[in-house]
Amino acid sequence: MEYFFQYLANSLIGYSLELIAALAGIYYLNKKVSLNKSDYFLVYFLWFTFFVEVIGIYAPFAYFSKYEYFGFIKDTVIENNIWLYNIYLLVSYSFFIYYFRSFLQKAKEKKVLKTLIFLFLVFGLINLLYSGVFFNDYSLFSTIIGSLLVLISVILFYFNILKSDKIINLKKYLPIYVSIGVLVFNLCMTPLDIFSKYFSEENRLFIEVKTNILIFSNIFMYTAFIIGFLVCAKKETKLKPL
Repeated sequence: MEYFFQYLANSLIGYSLELIAALAGIYYLNKKVSLNKSDYFLVYFLWFTFFVEVIGIYAPFAYFSKYEYFGFIKDTVIENNIWLYNIYLLVSYSFFIYYFRSFLQKAKEKKVLKTLIFLFLVFGLINLLYSGVFFNDYSLFSTIIGSLLVLISVILFYFNILKSDKIINLKKYLPIYVSIGVLVFNLCMTPLDIFSKYFSEENRLFIEVKTNILIFSNIFMYTAFIIGFLVCAKKETKLKPL
C-alpha cells in the first residue's frame, strides 16, 4: 500500500500539471487573434497526452487492487500499459519534431525533417511489431532516435531564431517556452531510459532516482508550457503560417 500511495501522489502531480497546461492552452487560443496550425496542434496534443495518461491508469489500478478491478486484463497482453505508451512515444516525438519544423524558414530543412518524421514512424512501427517489445518493454529505438530527432529540430529552430527578428522579443514567443521544456525533459530522461535496461526491478535506488527525476522533469516541462501560454496570451505574436 505504501507504494500505491506513493504512485498515486506522483501521478496526481503529473496529471494535474498536464490538465493545467491543456487548460492554459485553451486560454491562450481564446486570447489570441492570429494563430497558426501549430498553436492549435500543440493544445490538441496536450489534451491527447492527458487522455492517454487517464486511460493508462487502468494498469496500476488493477495491479494495486490485486485485479479486483479490471480483472479481465490479468494474464493478457494488455496487463500492463506498455503498449499504450509505446504508441504514445512515437506520436509524441513525431509531434514535437513537426512542431519545431513548422517554425523553420528554409524549405530544405523542413523537407528533411518531414522525411525524417516519416521514416521514424515507419521504422518505429516496424520495431514495435517485429522486435517483441510492443507489449513487453518500452522501445529503446523510439526513445533514442526520437530524442535525437527532437534535439536536431530544436537546434535548427534556435539557429532560425538567431537569424530572425524574433530574438528581439523572445519573452513573447511561445515556441521558446516549449523548446526549453521539451529539451530539458529529453536531456534528463533519455539517458535514464537507456541505462534502465541494465538495472533490475529489485534495484530500488535506481527506480526511486528515475521516478524523482521523471517527476521533476515533468514539473519543469509543463510549468514551462503553462508560463509560455499565460505570458504569450497577453500580447499578440504573429507567427509565420505553415
